[in-house]
Amino acid sequence: MKSRSLMIFLLFVGYAVVYIDKTVMGFALLPIEREFNLQPEQLGYITGIFFLAYSLFQIPAGWLNDRFGYKKVLGMSLFLLGGFALCFGTLGLSLGLLVTFRFLSGVGHSGYPASCAKAVVSNFAVEKRTFAQSILLSSAGLAMTAGPLIAVYSLDHLGWRGSFSILGLLAFAIAIAIVIFVPNPPEAQVRTGAKTGYRELLKNPIVLLLFVSIFCINIPSYGLMAWLPKYLVQQRGMSLDVSGMVVATGGLGIWISSLATGWLVGRYMQGKEPKVIFCCALLSALCIWLVFTSASAVTAGLFLFLGYVFLMASFVTVFTLPMKRLPSDVMGAAMGIINTGGTLGGFVAPIAMGYLITASHGYLSTFVFLALAMVVAGLAILPLAIKPRAPMRDVA
Repeated sequence: MKSRSLMIFLLFVGYAVVYIDKTVMGFALLPIEREFNLQPEQLGYITGIFFLAYSLFQIPAGWLNDRFGYKKVLGMSLFLLGGFALCFGTLGLSLGLLVTFRFLSGVGHSGYPASCAKAVVSNFAVEKRTFAQSILLSSAGLAMTAGPLIAVYSLDHLGWRGSFSILGLLAFAIAIAIVIFVPNPPEAQVRTGAKTGYRELLKNPIVLLLFVSIFCINIPSYGLMAWLPKYLVQQRGMSLDVSGMVVATGGLGIWISSLATGWLVGRYMQGKEPKVIFCCALLSALCIWLVFTSASAVTAGLFLFLGYVFLMASFVTVFTLPMKRLPSDVMGAAMGIINTGGTLGGFVAPIAMGYLITASHGYLSTFVFLALAMVVAGLAILPLAIKPRAPMRDVA
């Protein structure tokens, strides 16, 4: 039990570093824009290319987990993330280099979610997996609560280059701790992983529908992360400090929702997950629109908090559903496929928003885009609510 608690703690901290990297980027776009005199669509490339790499390498990362075990991929993922964060801060001297290093950072990030899911499945019984995974996903809340405050302080005192350099060193430290303290996967699991179930997995409607749903959920999730600080400062006239506090309220919503959803769904809503996703997605869409219509920082923060509560409830339920319905020997691949949908959403969102802002000279169309994405996320999952659930073949 102690080793499992330590493992969850270390994976949580690693996840927090992964999310802080994305959060800091949203604030770093402001000084990067000034330094390089970039247009909105060019800034969109810096954030979007990261998610393109993240998407392209999700399935290979899942295969590596099933073939070589989660511990090796966890360590490799964080070492790559740390190395290219350092490069971004110290060697990012042109738009081309910034885009290149963010692409390579995305390669590093790609292995982490599937590795964590594989570690949870390998070390926890079925009925405990939702809560264990929700603890890890709640790191997004920590990153978005503390991340904006850390980002504002760090950018003021270290600049964006120093901020990413420190982040890289922190990733190295966590990677070393994981390599030393996280238990190795069972030898039999590593030997037999990735040899069975792939053909069936790619035809599984659960996997395909979750792929579509999480793609749509991550459009507002990462779209807001990339562009909200800029919107609040340039369109709403808030200071960087105030915009950081508004964004932090969204992170608080993520944190609370992650833990509460994991407990509530795991305990009371087994078998009703698609209905949870549908209802929460629609409520999140409404709140995202209300963020745009808000006249003050207080109301914007309140609706952002509620929007992320419902968004994260949808995300956690989508992300943990495969752990209950799919076999553990292909869990790395399954999570790689499903999370590819999520990272593709992260790739599409900042680039699409950059073009929408340039074309419309404002943010109205971008918030319509984000709210509609959540509506589609809820609708995509409805077939799972009306079809009988496929029997689970997993042995925990």
